[in-house]
Amino acid sequence: MIGTFLKTAVVFLLCLAIGDVVGVVACTIFDIAPIRGNSAALPYAVWFVLGVFVGFIASFGAGSWISGKGEKWDEGPDAPKLTLHIFLSALLVAIGISVFFWWLYWSRGVEGEYYVPDSGPHTITYLVSALGAMWLLRMALKPSPKA
Repeated sequence: MIGTFLKTAVVFLLCLAIGDVVGVVACTIFDIAPIRGNSAALPYAVWFVLGVFVGFIASFGAGSWISGKGEKWDEGPDAPKLTLHIFLSALLVAIGISVFFWWLYWSRGVEGEYYVPDSGPHTITYLVSALGAMWLLRMALKPSPKA
């Protein structure tokens, strides 16, 4: 179980960091480009979509690494249990990240516009959407009840 947590934490943090760089670039481009209809919701949409991708990629990456079966790990009978462990591990990591950034930035009145992790609402959107995608994958791999 500790190995599952550590492997999930490594994959999840790596995916979050890469997604953060992509999100910063995308938000900066949208900020400086003269796009008609640019609104305050656009950064939230960027972070939400990136969070969904991060969640799916992290789940599949961690599942492949933990199971040792490569790309076909999600077809086995233990896939639902493994995805639940991956989700719970990522949830603990996300809670730890949130507490850390609350202590570092959010509780001190730092307003980071729309960049993660400076902005609390955008970071929470990013993390919740990643966890939501992981939970969606867990539900998709759950066996259907037999009639």
